Amino acid sequence: MPLLEQQIVLGRCLQAPGAEISTALTADTAPGLTIGQEELAQLHDLVHSSGFRFTRHVQHSWCMGRTAGAAQLTLSLLPVERRRQLVEDWVEAGGGRALDLASEAEEFLEFVADGLTDPSHALSVCRMEQAAYRASEAALRFRPPELSLLDHPKAMLRAGKGAAMVRFFAEPRRLFDAIAANEPLPPLSDRPFPVLFAPGLPKLYRAAGEDEDAIWEKLAGPIAVRVLSRDGHARHAIAELFSIGAADLAAEMTTSAHRCAVRHGRGIWVRHLRKSPP
Repeated sequence: MPLLEQQIVLGRCLQAPGAEISTALTADTAPGLTIGQEELAQLHDLVHSSGFRFTRHVQHSWCMGRTAGAAQLTLSLLPVERRRQLVEDWVEAGGGRALDLASEAEEFLEFVADGLTDPSHALSVCRMEQAAYRASEAALRFRPPELSLLDHPKAMLRAGKGAAMVRFFAEPRRLFDAIAANEPLPPLSDRPFPVLFAPGLPKLYRAAGEDEDAIWEKLAGPIAVRVLSRDGHARHAIAELFSIGAADLAAEMTTSAHRCAVRHGRGIWVRHLRKSPP
């Protein structure tokens, strides 16, 4: 059997959950590869050797540590046994091995969030860590958009892919001071404290204003800019969310409309400059 084919089969056995290692080593372990019965028998002996078991143990420990580190703050708010079980379940399902740490961290945090009480401080912190990964990743390729695109009559917006609104149920500084000091967490407030995460913000986050929070609620699905304005939302608030990547043009706004918006915006600025005194 060629070395490459052997590496493929061993790699799949290495990543197989413990209970499935025997079933992973079958003739269809690597579809399209030519594996004879004698070769399968040799591989069987190899994957059940102490050396291979040690390699699996090292990889498992590495995946556990990597996963726990990706959600360190959220997990710190949970009982020790629960956090260990969450990480173990994730790794047993194949987690902890992705090359893209940010994407997998987001997925793991979503997995953790599914079992958290809503509302709770733990869920707020979980969403915050998730939002931080998302905004950091998006910031690497973020470029401020042309604000004139908002002037197109068919311009539609939706929440930015790299943005999130996280609602805390205690003043955030008070909450994180308590976490850092390992003190009891403050009681849940009836009034949320919204914090906006977006790739265009200098620190990637800041407290959100009431109008911004209200606009964000409407960005869950595509909504026309003219509808937002008609509903009484300030133009500068809409433009601010758009400029920092908290709002993106919806896919419903076609490429041709995008080009028209750019031309339309440039025309407005030219006329404005002609009228403005030097």
